[in-house]
Amino acid sequence: MACLFGYYGPPMPELLTCMAGLLIHRCPLGWEQVSVAADGQNRIEIGHGFAPWGQGSQLAYSGTRALGYGGALFNVEAVAGAQPEVRPAEQLLHCLRHLPEPGLERLDGAFVLALAQDRACYLVRDPAGVKALYWTVQQGRLLFASEIKALFADPATPRRMRLSALPEYLAFSFVPGAPTLFEGIEELQPGSILHFAEGQTQLRRHFRFETLAAETGDPNSDYPALVREALEQSVAECLAVRPEQTPAVFLSGGIDSSAVLATACRQQPEVRFPTFSAHFGAEYARENEFVMLMVERYRTDHHWLEIRPAGFLEQLREIIWTLDDPIGDPVTVPNYLLARTAAALTPVALNGEGGDPCFGGPKNLPMLLARLYGPLPGEPTQGWLERNYLRSFQRGYQDLTELLDPALLREAGGIEALTELLEPWFNAPEPDDFVNKLMSINIRLKGANLILVKVDKMSSAHGLLALPPLFSRRIIETSMMCPPGTKLAGAVEKNVLKQAVRDWVSEPIIARPKSGMMVPVRFWFRGEMRGYGRKLLSRAYLRRIGLFNPAYVEKLLAYQIDGVPGARHGLKLWMLITFLLWHEQMVETPLPIRSPTHPYPAPEATAIVH
Repeated sequence: MACLFGYYGPPMPELLTCMAGLLIHRCPLGWEQVSVAADGQNRIEIGHGFAPWGQGSQLAYSGTRALGYGGALFNVEAVAGAQPEVRPAEQLLHCLRHLPEPGLERLDGAFVLALAQDRACYLVRDPAGVKALYWTVQQGRLLFASEIKALFADPATPRRMRLSALPEYLAFSFVPGAPTLFEGIEELQPGSILHFAEGQTQLRRHFRFETLAAETGDPNSDYPALVREALEQSVAECLAVRPEQTPAVFLSGGIDSSAVLATACRQQPEVRFPTFSAHFGAEYARENEFVMLMVERYRTDHHWLEIRPAGFLEQLREIIWTLDDPIGDPVTVPNYLLARTAAALTPVALNGEGGDPCFGGPKNLPMLLARLYGPLPGEPTQGWLERNYLRSFQRGYQDLTELLDPALLREAGGIEALTELLEPWFNAPEPDDFVNKLMSINIRLKGANLILVKVDKMSSAHGLLALPPLFSRRIIETSMMCPPGTKLAGAVEKNVLKQAVRDWVSEPIIARPKSGMMVPVRFWFRGEMRGYGRKLLSRAYLRRIGLFNPAYVEKLLAYQIDGVPGARHGLKLWMLITFLLWHEQMVETPLPIRSPTHPYPAPEATAIVH
């Protein structure tokens, strides 16, 4: 379940146990630990939560060295050599004893990892960012964990909100990049290595896929065939994580999840895969007919989950607590409920996440048109592409001056701070082609800070390992090597992926435009969630919090059109509720450090070395 936590630095008794207590929801089968004196002054302590899909201990130690990882590693044998009788953690600890960074760079899978040796500590996150890892340095001690809340087990870690992050959250519905909503706490970015020694950190991003970007095509290359081969290999790696267990497949009715299901079924034709889909009731738009095309074609064991507010409102605080870092996308609730349902049948699931950012999905066309036509009349030329990118999210960017307290917005740097945040991404020399540049931004920002993080948190809450074959290192590299015109062919999005699986996926799914899971929050806040929204977003509560303009929130609750740019009232209300529930639990009230399950006894794998 990729529940990894620990510290490197001056010893602190019971710190690891307190961290486990804050991650008890991710340690349903107990947890293991290793504690080693790294030198005369520093200690490395690593904890790992056991999961139903797990394959034994993921910790190892030798002398003053220790290693731990959370998640699934795909290529340990390629990095460490074939040793079938030796656990992956032990193989890695042995092979990384000399020049560790080259070996760490080669690792692939869905994982986070910590290694301590030679008076230093290394933290690593997988190339795509399937699993999340947060870190901070307090009083010379490096703390790291799969969720932010565990870092507060050290009393020296301040629970102080970074005010400049609030406009970022409202503009994107997540906090982009390494900084989080807390001062001094960062999210390790995908394909990166953190090196900590003598109280100092160095960060290096090694997975620089944008250097592979093709600007023009090779007439001798069959790009759909390359994508098909990469997809087949990526699915095979995911199926091999737990080969004796049939994984679930989350099926949405779109090209991405359909391509994953088709590939898995063709690789294991004798298997009847359990598939899971969500809908919101007969009165709302549904994907059912497209889902059933794939269910009937591949004879899956299909499960429908109807989601209504009455079925989750009592759990919403728990869902936001599990989410840990606020993500204001209402799809988090279907992610959570689908994972809970699937976990009752199987510990592993495949999903279709990744098709949009990796293959030129929605929101690229508006950006291409903006670049073609230039700024609007009277609009400043400086930062106009960045402003269009912010508008393309259709979140709260255009509402900030009315929604936020003016003093807070000024302290946060104003609207200009958001465009300045994006400038390095748009000004990067690679990739040069604009479609590839947009893909690079979306893979690194939306993928690692939104899409993959929410799925990881929502599935790990139920002990489910969710794997995205379309968001693997291999897929990212292959897609970047495809020329822009193969991915976005005129107005046809994800064209090369569609061509790659055209004979495997039903034609109506290939031909249909992108729809996405349309969670009907705009109707819910006028009906089933009306009372809930008005109670939580009351004027008295908002005045006490002091961050938002109650009068503007009242406009959203009343669904007023005038003075609400871009409308989307329901989505904006959902973002506000998500933030307020997060703020209540993570900032305002004491954290519930509960007594965790005692560490599993695994003497052959773990040890406490004094």
